[in-house]
Amino acid sequence: MPRPTRSFSRRVLLSQLAVIVVTLALVTGVFAWMGGRSVTEVTETEALATARALAVDPEVRKGSTEASAQPAGQADEAITSPLLEITDDLRASSGIVFAVITDDRGIRLTHPDRDNIGKRVSTSPEEALAGRENISHERGTLGETVRAKVPIYSTADDTTVVGEVSVGIHASVLDADLRREFLVLGSVAVLALAIGVIASLALGRRLRRETLGVGSEELAEMARDQGAVLRGLDDGVLAFSSSGVPTLTNSTAEQLLGIAHVEAGTDADRDSDAPSRAEVPEVIRRMMVEAPDHGALRRRVNVGDRILLATAVRVSRDGVSVGGVVTLRDETQVLTMARQLESVTSMARALRTQRHEFANRLHTVFGLVDTGATDEARNYLATILRTGPIATPVEGIEVISEPYLRALLEAKGTTAAEVGVSLSVTPDSLVLGRVNEPEDVTLILGNLIDNAVRAVVTDAMGGMGDDADRTDEVFGRVEVTLLGSGSELHAVVTDTGGGIEDADVESIFDEGVSSADDLDPDHGHGIGLALCRRTARRHGGRVWLLAGHDPVLGGAGFAVHLPDALSDDTDDKERYDQRSGSRR
Repeated sequence: MPRPTRSFSRRVLLSQLAVIVVTLALVTGVFAWMGGRSVTEVTETEALATARALAVDPEVRKGSTEASAQPAGQADEAITSPLLEITDDLRASSGIVFAVITDDRGIRLTHPDRDNIGKRVSTSPEEALAGRENISHERGTLGETVRAKVPIYSTADDTTVVGEVSVGIHASVLDADLRREFLVLGSVAVLALAIGVIASLALGRRLRRETLGVGSEELAEMARDQGAVLRGLDDGVLAFSSSGVPTLTNSTAEQLLGIAHVEAGTDADRDSDAPSRAEVPEVIRRMMVEAPDHGALRRRVNVGDRILLATAVRVSRDGVSVGGVVTLRDETQVLTMARQLESVTSMARALRTQRHEFANRLHTVFGLVDTGATDEARNYLATILRTGPIATPVEGIEVISEPYLRALLEAKGTTAAEVGVSLSVTPDSLVLGRVNEPEDVTLILGNLIDNAVRAVVTDAMGGMGDDADRTDEVFGRVEVTLLGSGSELHAVVTDTGGGIEDADVESIFDEGVSSADDLDPDHGHGIGLALCRRTARRHGGRVWLLAGHDPVLGGAGFAVHLPDALSDDTDDKERYDQRSGSRR
């Protein structure tokens, strides 16, 4: 592992240094060219300005005009002396190498070397004598210079050229200025290179520290392994930073939470109607805050129509928290099947009880017939027909003929009686037809009845204290109203428990939050109501709180509406009509 790390850091450092060197070379070259050009232009401008100033001087114009009128090379001292005085003063004050004044034939009237006066200039004066200014780098009698040549116009008019002014600045002066410019640029480049090397070394150390000493190949392999693991998990996975911000999700978590796989703040995030990764439910964010430093925090949460088992684990390195991970498992189907199995088991237990009692009654009838006591057998059967096939702890159960609903009520009535709660069906209940989805219908009604029974017992125990004698004690009752309207099934479950306070009305159908030891909290705050609501919604129905405190019983009242839950049954209608006729 150390070797790949050093190799990776060295490659990063060399790459950065190469980039810095190439960049500095390009920048230094460009600035050197620009600086050299600027210095050259300044020198040329200085020479040209000096030549222009000298060409418009009245004494210079007068001297050149007079010299042009004389034979070539025969200008007298009276003409050249004032001009020499002017050029000597100019050379002394401005630092130029020379300032040469000529007549219209290119014959020198002034020169630093007096022996050259009266001779033709060494460089061509044609441009200036033609009335055009000229700047050039040329070699003459005084060496290589930057020269500016400007025409001199006659004093009689401003159109006749009577000579030229040639001002020169030594190329060595220009070279000295360029060397100074390049020295400054070189110093800056070396300083920038030193800063770049130091910054690269610091960045390399930080890179090794932040990558935990892992090289690029290992990082790539870890990223591939991470992607494979996340895609291969059936559970949802969310990773959080130390500040509680979601940093990583797999597709299962996104599907379970209904969030979009886009980064917060991107164009895709702004254009998408789906919530982004940043909109993870608050209950899951809160779990990361409440999770212990050692161990895991488990809770059941309700997200949409799903019931998820969330497990939050903190991740630390060297005692410092670096974030956490939350795993999500969809338990909706499992819990739904468990509740359905519980309802079916209760009904099966009730059916076994009925079978046992029916067998006992049939044995009695068989014994009476076998002994010839036909009258007693007839009277016994008549009694059974009047009282019903079985003694049930559910008051008013005779108004319900639907087999699944009746079996459920009888099973729940038996369970309720065991804990001292009376279960009854209201006289105005009426269900004609057969239940289409018995598992889902019994799941919803069974959960509501279980919650109501638990609420009655909890309220009674709270009022009686821990030392109360609960033997053969009736704590309260639960009433169930069932009404069928065509294919619709309506139900109301009320109890004599403590009811639901106004502050809890809005939260009773929220996510079920449970500890590891108690996965089903009391009366509406666990997973039962969440399952009921989800199951009802799947069939286009709903479950809602009808009253926090029923005006008659005092406890909570829940209502159910399930469309298309019943199918028409002609036999049930005929039995209802016969029963109504016999009552009349």
